[in-house]
Amino acid sequence: MKIGFFGGSFDPPHRGHIALARLAMDRLGLDRVLFAPVGVQPLKRDRPQASFPDRVAMTRLLIEREPGLELSLIDAPHENGRPNYTVDAIRSLRSTLSPADDIVCLMGADSFLSIGRWYHAADLLLACDFAVASRPGFDLGKLAAALPASLSVAACDDPDPDHLVLCLRGYGRRASHLYLLPDLAELTSASAIRAALNQGADPQSVLDPAVAAWVREHHLYRKGAER
Repeated sequence: MKIGFFGGSFDPPHRGHIALARLAMDRLGLDRVLFAPVGVQPLKRDRPQASFPDRVAMTRLLIEREPGLELSLIDAPHENGRPNYTVDAIRSLRSTLSPADDIVCLMGADSFLSIGRWYHAADLLLACDFAVASRPGFDLGKLAAALPASLSVAACDDPDPDHLVLCLRGYGRRASHLYLLPDLAELTSASAIRAALNQGADPQSVLDPAVAAWVREHHLYRKGAER
């Protein structure tokens, strides 16, 4: 099995997340993609505006009719309040899989630019393969520049000529692959959606109707709404 791991706040989840997952599935032949809402992101000073149960419920609504997309609670909040680290989630996921299964961590290019500041970043980047999606015209050279200095980067020999892929290596350790997906057409961002909702807008074009209904019914992202 080739499994995509798609972690994030999903605050709220939107159609851009579906577009990224589908792009990765199509290009890399993923058997399924796990959407894993994160409990506490250590690099974000402000906690998500919606609660973890709300974000889980909205993510479930977004993907429930999407073949091959599944909800995972592997990155749920810790009882002791400790921040969630992606390297721990990948290790936990690995322990549930067959040794022959491959994991590909999915993310957008903007998120990947901060990878050097992530907890045990070099260990994470060698723990599984990565697929980074960007909008057309994004400077892919920025992705290589964002990598920890302890990793070396080289072109990979790949039997699929349509793949843009780099090999990442650490001293004396297995190589991992960084797949570049430079043609993500969806321009949506969760922060823009939250800002629009806060002003009373209803961005139906980017929110799944079931997710939009949940936002309305639970008064999320509105001025004065409880967090």
